[in-house]
Amino acid sequence: MSQDSSSNPPERFLLIRTDRIGDTILTLPSVTALRKKYPAAFIVFLAQPYTVPLIEKYEGIDLLLTYEPEKRHKGWPGIMQLSRELEQLKIDVALLFYPRLELAFALFKAKIPVRIGTAYRWYSFLLTQRIFEHRKECLKHEAEYNLSLLASLLPGENPQPHTEFKQWTPEPWWDNFLTEQNLNEYVIVHPGSGSSAPNLNKTQYRLIVQLLLDKTSWTVLLTGASGEEKLVDDIAEDFPQERVKIMAGRYSLAEFLTIIRNSSLLITSSTGPLHLANAVKTPLLGFFCPAKPHTPIRWGPYDQQKWVVTPTLDSPEICKFNKCPHGGCLQQLSDSKITTELCENRLKDLT
Repeated sequence: MSQDSSSNPPERFLLIRTDRIGDTILTLPSVTALRKKYPAAFIVFLAQPYTVPLIEKYEGIDLLLTYEPEKRHKGWPGIMQLSRELEQLKIDVALLFYPRLELAFALFKAKIPVRIGTAYRWYSFLLTQRIFEHRKECLKHEAEYNLSLLASLLPGENPQPHTEFKQWTPEPWWDNFLTEQNLNEYVIVHPGSGSSAPNLNKTQYRLIVQLLLDKTSWTVLLTGASGEEKLVDDIAEDFPQERVKIMAGRYSLAEFLTIIRNSSLLITSSTGPLHLANAVKTPLLGFFCPAKPHTPIRWGPYDQQKWVVTPTLDSPEICKFNKCPHGGCLQQLSDSKITTELCENRLKDLT
């Protein structure tokens, strides 16, 4: 079934992305592309509760729904509840960016006329339009894979990933934050990765912090999610507290977005904060495994790929991650390589 957008354009869209922060951020350009093509449309976004504070700050979304698989949407009774909620919205087109059986079934039961998603799941028959792309091949960026689901809705167009977060205005807590931390210019070092991709080790992050202290006058903010406090504390050990601030688990996701927006630089591995920084045009330096499925070709910062650092590997075709044949590929990056990339390349570009 194809959608004839010229003779009978859809009016109500549902976009579904219910996984991690970075994945969700890389789906938001699809909202922008739809809004440009259908300016009067009603656009609904279904997401995990913990990503909602970020999505609320994005332009073009009329209704934000939360998917709660451990609460009201738990089990098949919960999926039936979700289908009833969606049916009431009279959605014309649903786009399933994160394929899951229970979500595909909820769209089917909600009687949404056009249901778009991947063709490569056994339950793909529940969809009316199936996209024949294997993302695991990593032939293009994740944001571009997401936009591929819009092909029938944007005939003849080839939209590029573009994010439109709402314009930032100083919030009540912001001045207090700057005063409390005695901040002017600062750089964020985010050493956590949620164990979702290869990462630098503590020693390498300590080297980065020391280089920033030596080469800049910036304050270094060591950030992390709740549960990453020990990692951040270990990296901060023995550094002067007036220059290196521990921020792990201290701020909400929405507040963290503001902190990223106003940073001079963010340094991390393949994480959600990297995609947040890219989306709000904060300069960054990212460290990546070059092999599938972690390759920056798919997961790098879309607009700042030139600031990705990868080790040179003999056989980078497939990453085993927990059974890395290189003993942790990012640990193959020498101190001199990290120093060159940070000091002679990235910092020089910013100063």
